[in-house]
Amino acid sequence: MPARQPRLPEVEALLNPAFGAYVLAHGAAAHSAAASDQAALPWPSAFLLLPLVLPPDSRAKLPRDTRTTLAAWLADHPVERAVYPRRAAGLHDHARASIRFGIRHRILALTPTGLAAVGRPRRPAPAEDGEEAASCVRAAVLVGRWLAASDPATAFTLLGVRP
Repeated sequence: MPARQPRLPEVEALLNPAFGAYVLAHGAAAHSAAASDQAALPWPSAFLLLPLVLPPDSRAKLPRDTRTTLAAWLADHPVERAVYPRRAAGLHDHARASIRFGIRHRILALTPTGLAAVGRPRRPAPAEDGEEAASCVRAAVLVGRWLAASDPATAFTLLGVRP
């Protein structure tokens, strides 16, 4: 069996379960704030968030606000739609580890309707925490709001994946 290749420090930082839980907490908080009934982020939808937010190329192409819907964004970015299923499959284990970390360390709470942020997550300061972390959080807030605007089945269908 070949030896595992070391990952770049940037990849290690983005694929850290603590950072994933932090990003998911921002997405879950944005989802609850945007949902009409302030519902938690549905459990399956939590697996949709990180594959859109963590890869720098997809994150850079996300719009600045929710005036552009997920469906419209995917129609304008067919390459992102085409690579999403592979990214989602590749980040599935990382999303699970991030959710477990978040629940274990009381960053996320498992509710009857899904995942909720415990408290209000602290926004990163680009000067202190780095622009990459701030960019991931901005993207997570946007995607959390997108997921609040559609039911999980529609989001899965648009992204070309199944729970």
